[in-house]
Amino acid sequence: MEDRIHTAYKGEIYGISFFSFFAKNYADKSHSQLWETLIHVEVLTAKLLEPYLDKHSIEYDKHNTDMQLKGIKDAEFWVDLPWDQLVQTLTNWVEPYEEKYRVWAEEAKENIQAFSLIADHETAIFQCWKAEMIGKSGVPVLLRFIKRYSTV
Repeated sequence: MEDRIHTAYKGEIYGISFFSFFAKNYADKSHSQLWETLIHVEVLTAKLLEPYLDKHSIEYDKHNTDMQLKGIKDAEFWVDLPWDQLVQTLTNWVEPYEEKYRVWAEEAKENIQAFSLIADHETAIFQCWKAEMIGKSGVPVLLRFIKRYSTV
């Protein structure tokens, strides 16, 4: 189970890089608050997972170059999509991860808080993109997650 926490942590490093690339390079700058809030969610989640990794003596790299480069490479692939198409693509892309992390949380027998965090983080991102799909801002969904977990 600890390897799942490490996998999720590496996913946060990936996500920081991925969303940072969009924040810097997406042509329509009207979405900058969304990108910055997504980055905040990823940074917060990574920070909150580190004590679990430490507890289990799992080595991790806050600057995992492989995950950072993978995030950039994937973002480059989609950065030129028009907004509606990008939102649809990212919603579809996040959905299976949201489902997988919910299953992880349900299966967890220990580190339950870590797995709840991992699942809640992915659900917040998924709900954010679903809101964007119907023309609403996804930022409030992300801010609720941030508020909830900033007080942990």
